[in-house]
Amino acid sequence: MCIVIDTNCISCVFDEDNDEHHDFEPVYKWLRYGKGKIVYGGSTYAGELQKITARRNFLKGFEKADKIVYIDDADVDNKEEEYKAHVNRDFDDPHIVAIVAVSGVKLVCTKDKRAIPFLKNKQFYKKGKSPKIYTSKKNADLLCDDNIAERCKPAHRLNKTMLDAFLTY
Repeated sequence: MCIVIDTNCISCVFDEDNDEHHDFEPVYKWLRYGKGKIVYGGSTYAGELQKITARRNFLKGFEKADKIVYIDDADVDNKEEEYKAHVNRDFDDPHIVAIVAVSGVKLVCTKDKRAIPFLKNKQFYKKGKSPKIYTSKKNADLLCDDNIAERCKPAHRLNKTMLDAFLTY
């Protein structure tokens, strides 16, 4: 299974000292110990990642562990441009929708309640299939094999020794 993690909750997922980590810890554990993979791409997302100084290098360890699926920036950027026509004060994340649309990812992790109606809008996706949304621990059941997108296969667990060697960030 793979997931797009909105940059607004990266620290919630990866920073154990974050006050909201308890709600996002299942995502962290599923990525680290399960079959989860992080999906990202596009210039806007890359720019947002650059602003996150505390955990900027976390992607490097996950990439070495084959826990990253990179989507071509140009493909995401082009799709984002299409969606910018729908941008208003309530929808400021067309790049997240673009990543999902281009990649076929079935799950998004976000804290942005304003974005959910747009993320769930079926008009943005092929075959009218919108992603599921992880917003807190109550959604932990979404972290399962049923939500593995084709682009994220094969999905596998790494043994603890191998994973710990990669994830020393």
